[in-house]
Amino acid sequence: MVDVKKINILFVDDDKATNFLNKHLAKGSDFIDTIYLLHSGFEAINFIKECLTEPAKAPSIIFLDINMPAMTGWDFLEEFYKFDQSFTDNISIIMLSSSDDPSDLTKFENYKKLSGFLRKPLNKQVLNSVLIEV
Repeated sequence: MVDVKKINILFVDDDKATNFLNKHLAKGSDFIDTIYLLHSGFEAINFIKECLTEPAKAPSIIFLDINMPAMTGWDFLEEFYKFDQSFTDNISIIMLSSSDDPSDLTKFENYKKLSGFLRKPLNKQVLNSVLIEV
């Protein structure tokens, strides 16, 4: 039997129902060790700061909502990429959006380090395809 590398994932979304759905989808995956759910960009930045001193907690993938109050997903990225590149390069970021705003896709294309742009809601098939690529 082949050992499957288990990863930590972080969902950042201000909508509790979306976080609940994402956690439910992720729970059954053989690829996931720990699922973190946060409700704001500020919480996520503070969590990333914790991961700098506790690297075992660090997520391999962040699923990041774009439209959140106070700190949008784009604002989060500006702060995230201020951290040491040797740390940030080990984390894939997938932007999630229910928005049809074309400027979001344009912004996404300007962030060369982002791993993907997905429409909400996630489904099991899409989640598994992302996890396989990590």
